[in-house]
Amino acid sequence: MGGCFSVSMSCDQVVNQVTQWFCVKESYIHNLEENLTALETAVEELKAMQDNLSRRVEREEDKGLRRLSQVQVWLTRVETIESQVNGVFSVRMITTELQRLCLCGFCSKSLTLSYRYGKRVFMMLKEVANLKANGEFDVRGLLTMLKTVWNILKEDEVSIMGLYGMGGVGKTTLLTQINNKFRKTDDDAFDIVIWTVVSMDVHIKNIQEDVAKKLRLDGEDWNRKDKEQKACDIHNVLKRKKFVLLLDDIWEKVNLAKIGVPYPTVENGDITLIFTTRSLEVCGRMEAGVKMVVQCLPPHDALELFKKKVGEITLGSHPNIPELARIVARKCHGLPLALSVIGETMASKRTIQEWEHGH
Repeated sequence: MGGCFSVSMSCDQVVNQVTQWFCVKESYIHNLEENLTALETAVEELKAMQDNLSRRVEREEDKGLRRLSQVQVWLTRVETIESQVNGVFSVRMITTELQRLCLCGFCSKSLTLSYRYGKRVFMMLKEVANLKANGEFDVRGLLTMLKTVWNILKEDEVSIMGLYGMGGVGKTTLLTQINNKFRKTDDDAFDIVIWTVVSMDVHIKNIQEDVAKKLRLDGEDWNRKDKEQKACDIHNVLKRKKFVLLLDDIWEKVNLAKIGVPYPTVENGDITLIFTTRSLEVCGRMEAGVKMVVQCLPPHDALELFKKKVGEITLGSHPNIPELARIVARKCHGLPLALSVIGETMASKRTIQEWEHGH
């Protein structure tokens, strides 16, 4: 009896597995022709989105904006999937695969080969749909504030400008855009633009290394010098230059003399210092002639950014998710970094239970 029972169970398992395979997987074969047509249409639409986005990005980059990393990731993924689809869509391959089908597409002369190809087409179709759903970006970034900062720098006699605001509000993004704007301007107002990240613990040596690389002072001789000698070398070069120094994320006053940077003054229009900090007090200690606050997004813009990161597919997966999205977005207090990170995290949460637990 024990042996018979064992054989009976094994047969049942085999039957169940075979049945499940046909029930779940046969759509890859039966729907192959339909999926191929849908994939062709979806890829054409994706290419149109890619072209439109590329043109928008190029226009904004011409204005001095930096290409957002998520935009570049999306464009790269589109190029990858297009290359893969081109392999699937060769006339010879399509003809071969369709000729394998029989019984009105419900079966195949080679189930294994048709299953593999059909699954590949189906997964590509899902990937293209996902890319289309997440292909909308706000490439403008902090364009309005960038224009304001740029106008002040160009029209007023500003030697030191401080951009302050709470962490995650977008100060580094704005400073990056300013850096790109200086690099692309054609008026030759400055010989060189120098960028360095300072952070909480000020390391004069690290700042000197960033400046030296920009000035092409680094090398074996440079590495043998102490901080005072390096400061002297930097000063000797910069005192003959028109330059902009961009310091990102400073937490206390930075002693420019220890770095070797000549101090900016209104009288010396050849030097401009722009820095970001979380503290208005630091702006005062750095003697910033212009102090500009980088503020959180207003509620409507914050919600729009959050919804864009979550995506329409997730927002539409349950009637209650849009309201929960509003609640989560409000808890981000208008911080672009928080809205982006949390929105991207919630993009994969498509059940009401996940959203209720998450918020």
